[in-house]
This record gives sequence, structure tokens and C-alpha cells, in this order.
Amino acid sequence: MQAQRKRVLILGGGAGGLELAAELAADKSCAVTLVDAVSTHLWKPRLHEFAAGTVNSTLAEISFYMLAKMRGFRFEQGRVEAIDRAAKTVRLGDMHDQDGRLLTPARNLSYDVCVVALGGVTTDFGTEGVAEHAIRLDTKTDADEFRELFIAAMIAARAGADPARIVIIGSGATGTELAAHLRLSEQAFFEPEDERARRKLLDLTILEAAPELMPGANGELRTGVADRLKALDVSVETGARVAAVTASEVRSADGKSWPADIAVWAAGLVGHPCLKGLADFEMDRKGRIVVDDRLRTTVDPAIYVLGDAASHTPAGAAMPLPPTAQCASQQADYLASAIPKALAGETPGPFVFRDKGKLVSLGRAGSVGLIGFARKDDFYVAGQFATAAYHALQRQHQWAVLGPLRGTVAIVADVISPARGPALKLHG
Repeated sequence: MQAQRKRVLILGGGAGGLELAAELAADKSCAVTLVDAVSTHLWKPRLHEFAAGTVNSTLAEISFYMLAKMRGFRFEQGRVEAIDRAAKTVRLGDMHDQDGRLLTPARNLSYDVCVVALGGVTTDFGTEGVAEHAIRLDTKTDADEFRELFIAAMIAARAGADPARIVIIGSGATGTELAAHLRLSEQAFFEPEDERARRKLLDLTILEAAPELMPGANGELRTGVADRLKALDVSVETGARVAAVTASEVRSADGKSWPADIAVWAAGLVGHPCLKGLADFEMDRKGRIVVDDRLRTTVDPAIYVLGDAASHTPAGAAMPLPPTAQCASQQADYLASAIPKALAGETPGPFVFRDKGKLVSLGRAGSVGLIGFARKDDFYVAGQFATAAYHALQRQHQWAVLGPLRGTVAIVADVISPARGPALKLHG
């Protein structure tokens, strides 16, 4: 008689959650269910490219329903409201259509093992005016909203005498990469008839509160990014702690101001707000769930956490692991092996993060980064090699999610069908 399969419930279909669902579904001892509030997956590290219009998001979006059918897991669409640890159930809220009609009433899903992969969001630290006047890039909806505003601003700049002014708060990967790709998109608005008379249509400014660009990054990487931003005519202001954002400008705490047609908030990452109300988990100061060396919550060994939702400080380390797609992917690989072992009564070894470096894509200025096979062997890369390595990260994700055959097809489609600039989609 075949043993009943254990129910593994994965909350969140981001990079880590989806990779785990696809990998774990191949284990016949597990019945895997993936939950997400939306019906499609988009690889979040490329949101800045979708926002700038340098990549067509339709090529990168994947239907959770189709993936579930292809890879052998179940998909449930809904917004996670709470976890009942005693009953081992997760509550999903009512689901409505765009007109407010009820599609599915609230329901409970049972589990033997639950994995929380609900991600993180940028935080405004309570800064005045950010919620009303700045855009964040946390979701595809955010990217779509930004692109509409960007296109409208560029049309106005082309028709008028002054360039569009975009101020980006935060000089991490999102802020620097967005600036570079916006400079690339500017080319789509130049007048094609007169190559020599092209005037500047876009002013780009990055504001960083820390004394240096990309705080926490290696010095050589910072220098490479700074040089390329300078070549792209992107102004960088360090030591600029933003105190307020209005409809027309960004102001620093020392009274300096920068005119802004569009302000983008790309500073600070915390756990998704929904994490605080899920259950009685131990939380860190950034709103992430604290986990042990096997990625289990400190209050319940049947609940695991990965990705931006997890706060894991390795033995001997002073800080939790970074909230990166690289880390989430490694955690997914680990749990795909560790969960079946734990369900079978075995004791898996601890999760070990292997930092493979950091890469930054800067549009036509190329890519720069650090690649290491061990912490002591990190080396600086730039140019075509760095660009290839940057794109390899998503290729690896596509292979993990789609499988070798379909992953290869998706990669080929992406390579031969690049976006040439923002697609005009203005609605009157």
C-alpha cells in the first residue's frame, strides 16, 4: 500500500517559492501546493528593466496555472491572511474581480509542512510625502505605473524645451540599474530625422543617504558603477538624506532640493507587511521572520521561511544573509532536499550560503560585478563577460522553473525578441 503523500504548502510564488515548488513537485512523497495573490510570475530582479521599457515583460511573465500543470504541483490563487499553527491551516481571504464581485470566499488550506516565501518590500522609513508622490518598484503594477508616467514625461520633454527630470532615491542595484536603463530608453524618443541635433531629453539624479555610492559594496565594484553612471550622464549625490518628497521636488534634511517630474523610492528593504500578522513568529527589526540554521521558524519546526521574508544569521556572522535572488534560489535548492528528509524522520544538515558575487547591469554602459568561487577569490569583472554572467542568473531561474527543454525555449525567445525601447501605451 502506497504511503499518503505529505502536504507541503508554499506561500508566495517569487523566485525562491516558485523554484522550490517546481523542484519539490518531482518528489513523489510530497503533494505540493503553491499560493500567490496574482496569477503570473515575474522575475523581480528585472522589474527596473520592465519599468524602463528595455525588456518586454510579456516574454518574462509565466502563468502559475500553466506551470502547476507542467511541473506537477497545485496552484491556489489568493491572499494569505493568517496561519493557524495548532490546526496546521493557512487562511486565504475572499477573492474579488476588478469590479468587486466575489469570485472565491475565504478558505483554509491544510498542510503538514508550510514554507513562507512572501518576500519583501521597500520601506520609506516614514519619510514625508513618499507614499503620495513617489513610486516604488515592488510589483509589476508598480513597474507598469512608472512606465506610463515615464513615457508621458518623455513625450512632454520632446515637445517642450526642458528635459524630463527623474530623481531616484537609493543607490543600490535597483536605483543604479534603473537609471542606466532609463538612459537607454531615452533613445527611443530622439527625433530620427536629425542625428546631429539631438538634445538631452532626460535629467537623471540618484540620491544616496550614505557617504558613498552603493553602501556595503566592494570598493572596486562601487568605482566601476560610479564610472559608468558618469559616462551615462547620471548625477549622483551622496550624503543626501531625503526628508520629504512633493509633487514637484525632493528635499533633503539639510534643505537642498532637486526638481522632480517623477520620484522613485528605491531605498531600504523590509519583510512584507503581511508577515507580522501571520502568526506568533519571532521577527527581526526589519520585519522578517527569524529562522534557525535549517530555515525553520524558531517557534514551529513545521514552518520554514526563505528569501526576503527570512532573517537567517549564520553561525559566527554579525548580520543576516542578504535579501537577494541568489540567496533565495540557494535556499529553495536546500529546502527541496531538506523537507523530504525531515518528513522521513532524518535530520538534514544546516543551510550554507555560498556567495557567488554581485552583478550590476547598466544598460549600454555594460555590466560590472564581483564573481567568486570562494570568498577569498572574488574578482572584478566588467564588459561582455559581466553582462553574460548577469543574464545567466535569470537563465538559471528559467531552467529551474520550466525545466531544461521549456527553459531553453524561453531563453531563445527572450534573446531573439528584445524590446527596443518603451512600448507606447498611453490611455486618454
